[in-house]
Amino acid sequence: MPADQTVQNAVFQIELGRGKAVLWWVVAVLGAIALALWYTASEFRGLEKREAQDMAQLARNLARGEGFTTSVIRPISLWHLTERGGWDLRDGTVRARLISQHPDLHNPPLYPLMLSGIFRLAGDQVFQSKLSDQFYAPERWLIIPFNQACLLLTLLLVYLWAKQLFDQRIALTAGLVLLLSNTLWSYSISGLPTTFLMLLVLVATYCLYRADVRLNGGDTARPVDVVAWALVGLSAVLLGLSYLTRYSSIFLLIPLTIYAARVLRGRRAVVGALIYVVIFLAVVTPWWVRNYQISHSLLGIAGYQIIATDGLLRNFEINLPGAWSMRTLASRMMQQLNSGWTDGLRNIGSDLGIFFFVVGLLYAFRRDDTSRLRRIVGGALLAGLVGLAVVGMESDPGHVTAINGGNLLVVWLPLVVVFGVAFFYLLLDRIPFQMRLTQGATIFVFGLANVAPILLTLLPPARGPYPYPPYCAPYTRLLSHWFDPDELGVSDAPWSVAWYADRRCIWLPQSPDQFVAIHDFVAPRNTQFIFLTPYMLDRRSQSEIVKGEFKPWATIVRGQVPERFPLRSVTLVPPDTDQILFAVEPRWQQRPIGLVLEGDKDKKAAPATNAVPAQLAPAAEN
Repeated sequence: MPADQTVQNAVFQIELGRGKAVLWWVVAVLGAIALALWYTASEFRGLEKREAQDMAQLARNLARGEGFTTSVIRPISLWHLTERGGWDLRDGTVRARLISQHPDLHNPPLYPLMLSGIFRLAGDQVFQSKLSDQFYAPERWLIIPFNQACLLLTLLLVYLWAKQLFDQRIALTAGLVLLLSNTLWSYSISGLPTTFLMLLVLVATYCLYRADVRLNGGDTARPVDVVAWALVGLSAVLLGLSYLTRYSSIFLLIPLTIYAARVLRGRRAVVGALIYVVIFLAVVTPWWVRNYQISHSLLGIAGYQIIATDGLLRNFEINLPGAWSMRTLASRMMQQLNSGWTDGLRNIGSDLGIFFFVVGLLYAFRRDDTSRLRRIVGGALLAGLVGLAVVGMESDPGHVTAINGGNLLVVWLPLVVVFGVAFFYLLLDRIPFQMRLTQGATIFVFGLANVAPILLTLLPPARGPYPYPPYCAPYTRLLSHWFDPDELGVSDAPWSVAWYADRRCIWLPQSPDQFVAIHDFVAPRNTQFIFLTPYMLDRRSQSEIVKGEFKPWATIVRGQVPERFPLRSVTLVPPDTDQILFAVEPRWQQRPIGLVLEGDKDKKAAPATNAVPAQLAPAAEN
């Protein structure tokens, strides 16, 4: 072939042929990666949610070959294992295992297991860091990229799915709105398993949709199809994996089982629905067996979340009969259902396409498979509301209050946006515009209204270098310098101590007497420090500390230490000397170290080696 003809063919492919599509995909991928880097550089300051830090430390233990053992020890877990699980505290070996190899009974396993595999590939050196490092390397280079990769895969799936449901115009608009969704990117840098869960749930739903198309898709419908049945089974497996990522996903079993029955209607739908449930149970049962063998409970201590508050999880002496009464449970469920219904749209996400989705429920699409999918999405949102009402969401006074790992509604945001955009174009096509420019301006305003949150987020002023209060990783890492790996601590934010300082830590018990009981009988003479942070100290002084949940600790915070209190040395810890550290001995004097952070160089930062402060001196002398 002549050279000039070869060049002409190449130019044609780039302008009109496959080359043009490849070029657009390359630009889209590079743009998505650039946006991910920009958003991370602008907004990421470390893991800000306690669940993210908790799962990260569990994943690190898994990567080290320690199994599903946790460094975050909840007093209710100690109580459950000794009172309900058959662990005998009179046996010294059992007592030592209860602390040094405490089994995790709170978190589902799949997300930490995925992170642990990434940690293994990176090697143990990734956990080595200097005290002054602003970012903890595993967060920035492993956890966040994994979650953002899950998000981008989800967006790719939804874009291709939208093209099958509607057309290129709707798919492209929905894809851009989702790509520039501040809600989704906020979750991607949170370290929570939400984007991973979103990917699993949407792939499970997509499998059922494809089975529906194969079995009931008009001209392509067929009475028997092995591939369709395999897709239904694969969907059940993926939903089981979703449950192992987030326990509340079990509420999605109802709408997706109904969807499977609808897909298989006329082909033994009831049998198919039963098979769907059986496959789901086959996936999740091994984890239930593991929990029961350890704790005599299928869910470990996660089952207490139905009745739990932080105060219950921190309690070592529990009386539960009244908490399990139907009246108490129903009252709590109705309160949370009311709150969930009121905040439902906000929990789904910040995109305005949600309103078009809700109004569009009144419109019937011509294609039955599209209408069935939309009804399932609506049913799944209702199931998510019920799940939130039963299980609730963990209270976390961290900075990103709109981000919560227990939010089961946000996983449906991509499909909600797709159907919302479709209804927007349906209305738009019914308006007799005189000029195409006016129609284009309307689409531009719609898109701008949806992506405005991320634009406003990325504009100045920039956020501070640390999510403080309550977390400041460099100063939490000081604990790893002052205390040895085999020594045990107590903190109001044990997940932060476990993740950043790599020390085993008990969640601050409900009262000093419970702490003394744990110190004397559960972990004899091994508890070396108590670290109090703004996670507790920044609460409302009267309603939450003096008269509320932390009332038993109020006198100790003020320096009035009880006679039997075993930790007699105390100091204030930076930044701003508003963290309190109690210890058996003043390690900050025995192992001095100076630490000035990058952002503190222009001011005189309080040293981490300060002696007993004057306002707490009486406590140290008692």
